[in-house]
Amino acid sequence: MAQPSIDLRRHLVAVHESNKGWTYAATAKLFGIDEATVRRVLHCYWDTGDVLYRRNTKRRIAIDLDWLRQHLEANPEARLVDRITAWKAESGRPVSIAAMWLAVRACGWAYQDRRWVADRKIAPISK
Repeated sequence: MAQPSIDLRRHLVAVHESNKGWTYAATAKLFGIDEATVRRVLHCYWDTGDVLYRRNTKRRIAIDLDWLRQHLEANPEARLVDRITAWKAESGRPVSIAAMWLAVRACGWAYQDRRWVADRKIAPISK
């Protein structure tokens, strides 16, 4: 299902805010949309001050890719768990297995035949 237009979202917020006693159900019935949509639009407005949906920009690679490239070159046979332990010893910050996997892939390495190898098909992400 397509997202409601920006004009509809702004009008929805204005109507809901002007009628303080209204429930999500009453607002949804007025506009002919689902209650969940009303809730998402209002929470977006309350959280950000605008009705535009924004991508989550909080997600980022928390691992220093330069350090990881050096670690990959020095220890190509190390497991992800070993890399996580080494990163925690280096930085003091723990990371998940998924985060380490994505960081290794961002460095241009692939897991093939039960080992990590530099993959020529993957363009490394520059820092």
